[in-house]
Amino acid sequence: MRTLTALLVLAGVAHANPSLRKKPPDKFSKAASEAFAEAAVADEKGDLATALGLYEKANAISPNPSCSYNIGDVQRRMGQLPAALKSYATYLALAPDAVDRKEVEATIEKLQHTPGTALLFTAPASDPNAVTFKDMYILVDGELVLKPGTVPKPGYKEIGNQLAVAVDLKAGRHVIDVVSSLTFGSQICFIKIGERMPCRITAKPRIDGRVVINAIEGDIKVLPEPRGKSLVKERFDLPPGHAKLLVRDRSFECAPLSFDVAPGADLTYVFLGSADYSGVERCRAFDIKKHKLHFDP
Repeated sequence: MRTLTALLVLAGVAHANPSLRKKPPDKFSKAASEAFAEAAVADEKGDLATALGLYEKANAISPNPSCSYNIGDVQRRMGQLPAALKSYATYLALAPDAVDRKEVEATIEKLQHTPGTALLFTAPASDPNAVTFKDMYILVDGELVLKPGTVPKPGYKEIGNQLAVAVDLKAGRHVIDVVSSLTFGSQICFIKIGERMPCRITAKPRIDGRVVINAIEGDIKVLPEPRGKSLVKERFDLPPGHAKLLVRDRSFECAPLSFDVAPGADLTYVFLGSADYSGVERCRAFDIKKHKLHFDP
């Protein structure tokens, strides 16, 4: 399961290493020195918001590697991870021969791999396209993360009057699919390092069919015949047994997609992912994920 307690993840990053504040440089203007000293006092007291503002003030008056480092250190402890990454990078650019370069690079590496959190919510109950997450399979980039019957964990941020379903994901673009016994919905969500990003999911009240196919990019098409309509992002019917469909990646004709269609009321879900750059002059190599989704009668 990829659903985690995001706050605990962030707490681990925030305390990845103790605060090692830099001292002010020897040559510093009076106004910058005063702001820097006040920032250090606020930092010691745990007033991080004030410390950050004062370090930024000192840096605006007289830019310096010590200011950049301390700004990044405070931002890290406040959970402002994308901003902290920029501040640490600025520190290394201003101080290329810093004695703690390896330690700072290790901190940057850890921050870059810190997941963000998708907060899945839906439309108000007055909207017929609102979904009920507890009745649905939730899949991210073709990977199953939640099954029907899962209840959102308490403590996550409410969006409107909803308790959002939280899924921890690496930073970047993700295709999030929801499938119930009656319908199917899909949404692209963008996740930032260490941040909690709302992602609104809706679906038509009913979409018949026992097969769902999706893909990581919109220019990947799955076709029943050369001139047929693409079945990507669709829910449709195929007879039980072995199926073989055409695949087109941009203008390239690719190897057919082969899979088995589950019998009975079970639904077959197929996802075509790829780590290849979309500009390659050939069919991309596909990572194909297949799932049989079972729904109780």
